[in-house]
Amino acid sequence: MKRSRRISVIMHKLLIENGLDGFTVLEARDLWLSIDKKSSNSSEARKKVYQAIFNFEKKNWLRFEGSGRDKRYFQTEQFKKLPDYEAINHQPRINNPIIDQDYSILLNEYNEYKGELEIVLGEVNEYQSIASRFPELKSKLSPIHQQAKERAALLLGKINALTTVLQTLNTGGESC
Repeated sequence: MKRSRRISVIMHKLLIENGLDGFTVLEARDLWLSIDKKSSNSSEARKKVYQAIFNFEKKNWLRFEGSGRDKRYFQTEQFKKLPDYEAINHQPRINNPIIDQDYSILLNEYNEYKGELEIVLGEVNEYQSIASRFPELKSKLSPIHQQAKERAALLLGKINALTTVLQTLNTGGESC
């Protein structure tokens, strides 16, 4: 007799109830935070979601394409043949607008990125200071100084996007 396989609550809600497929860890985390009203810590939620994704990967229920932040996870045919998956009238709802959506996660992300940007800008300033005090190190510091400036630009872009989104939400979504 075949032993039944248990699906975690997180993955059941994300993959089966909401039809999540072709997603990143952050997209899954955001959806989980909007579903699970008890959890508000995005870092802890990301860890839980990633652990669940990792377990599904080991069972060959999820496959991935890409790498790093561009890594996307897809449901496998093996997963789609599970009784839990087939028992639900599978209508993906991920693209449907959620009327009572809690966007506080966006504010949390904004604050996280803002803190990271302050740290990176501190790095940039310190590299400049060290290079001016020790000119012989300038050639060695130049690549890491450039990387820090690029990270700062990326974080600033994220902050600008989140600022625009939050302002749009505050005005009722009337601006374009």
